[in-house]
Amino acid sequence: MRRLLLAFAFLMPLTPMMIAAARAEEFTRTQIESIIHDYIANHPKEMIDSVENYGKQQQMVEDQQASTLVQENMDWLVHNSKHAEAGSTKPDASIVEFFDYNCGYCKAALPDLMTLLGTDKNLRIVFVEIPILGESSITAAKWALAANEQGKYLPYHILLMKHKGPLDEATLVDYAKRAGLDADKLKADKDSDKIARIIDENIGMARKLGIQGTPAFVVGDQLLRGYVGMDALRDALKTAREAEKK
Repeated sequence: MRRLLLAFAFLMPLTPMMIAAARAEEFTRTQIESIIHDYIANHPKEMIDSVENYGKQQQMVEDQQASTLVQENMDWLVHNSKHAEAGSTKPDASIVEFFDYNCGYCKAALPDLMTLLGTDKNLRIVFVEIPILGESSITAAKWALAANEQGKYLPYHILLMKHKGPLDEATLVDYAKRAGLDADKLKADKDSDKIARIIDENIGMARKLGIQGTPAFVVGDQLLRGYVGMDALRDALKTAREAEKK
């Protein structure tokens, strides 16, 4: 579908030019359409190359725009006391994850992040809840942010991420007890105005950065969309660290 759309994007500016040229020679519309059809049929590789080059150019533009937005909002992303964090307190690189507790790809990314956290002692991971997949996502995000108020975010986060199926209150309470949290305090804190504002701000920033789904990762000034795997995260960390040395 994306390739088809790109093909239309390529042909739209091309067609008026060909029509204008054809009119100069008084070709009929049928003849013009035949010329276009024959060109596409006889030059498939050139057409594919043009579409792919156009796609690459568009991706470069989108990546640059995202990079600029990330740089403009870096303090909010990596120096924000409202966010839950894990890892080094004096990091030389950070991964900022935008996620939803009901997102399957976010759950798939958990082992990658935990492996990086366990093997990279200079890494910090910043967790940004953007509950976009329904009411249960909002509920889970509220409970997790309340857990952060007690300083035990990560063990609770891991339990929620590993969970399969809907997260009801009984499950959230059970996981809270397993993580060593005060479940009664969680219940009291989760509906606070502070937590509601954090969620609103998180979703607002995601929209500002052009994040339309989860997961998404900010590493240095790069924005990585979707599940990218551990190797891509490692490469992004390497690039970010090299950029800091310049």
